[in-house]
Amino acid sequence: MRWFAFLLLLAAALGAARAQERPKPEVLTEWGAYYSSIGLYVPISDDPFPDGGRLEEADVYRQLFARSWRPNVVAFEASVYPMPILGVWLRKDHPSFYDISPSVIQAVTAGFQEPWAISAFFGSQMKFTRPEETERGTNRGYMGYLVSAGTKHIKSNVLIADDWLELEWKLKGERVFEEQRLEWSFRGGGRYNGNRDIADTLHFGVRRSNLDFKSPFLSWLDNSRIDLLTELAVDGLALVRQEVIFGKKYPMESHKLAWELDFGLIYERASKYSGDLAPLARSAVTVVFRPNIIF
Repeated sequence: MRWFAFLLLLAAALGAARAQERPKPEVLTEWGAYYSSIGLYVPISDDPFPDGGRLEEADVYRQLFARSWRPNVVAFEASVYPMPILGVWLRKDHPSFYDISPSVIQAVTAGFQEPWAISAFFGSQMKFTRPEETERGTNRGYMGYLVSAGTKHIKSNVLIADDWLELEWKLKGERVFEEQRLEWSFRGGGRYNGNRDIADTLHFGVRRSNLDFKSPFLSWLDNSRIDLLTELAVDGLALVRQEVIFGKKYPMESHKLAWELDFGLIYERASKYSGDLAPLARSAVTVVFRPNIIF
């Protein structure tokens, strides 16, 4: 009986220890001029999340691919895009100011085609920690499937009613330490628009941004950003939108901040819009100019 009681106590202790090690739901936030979000991340596996704090970038991608068949997290997120919202507000409520230089305002506020979104993610997650450093940012990597939805669309800083739904495969992450910051996003998917005057599309996107305080101030390859997005109409697979944006960061190590300047072009064809939206539709190139400070 004593051995039986001992085994029961041992099993209870092991169970309690395992419960303590089990990943817990987390609320993660991100704040920025172009993208801000709050998300609830719920583990669906008892196994601890793998840690890639010391892995090379290519090895991070490789491990996320290898683990993609074993989903370990479900996430729910709400996001808003302040600068695109600012562009809509200026054009609607302050047209006299907006009309002074609409091309400049579009250059600064362009990027997202909606003011906000809600989304759900299902896939695998990896954490990034280093024992000797304080954790910064979200420090997570993800690979899996993302479903997003919203009720509005933005075209030339005009807000349009549109119940849209988007499905993507996505590999994204953020690894932030004291001297280095790396962000990436690789995605492919499609968007259905409830507004039939907006073409349904397929898209492919690549975004990578790195910051290294130890790199030379005028280094060109380091401390850079690239953001590419291609949209094809579902009907006929014609190109309807192409984004090409490059950025350069200038770190100030003593202040632990960096000046950033993104610049590029967004080409959009008139064929993406029809019907009542035809007056807004014309094939045009928008210049993108985004000054920013990274802390």
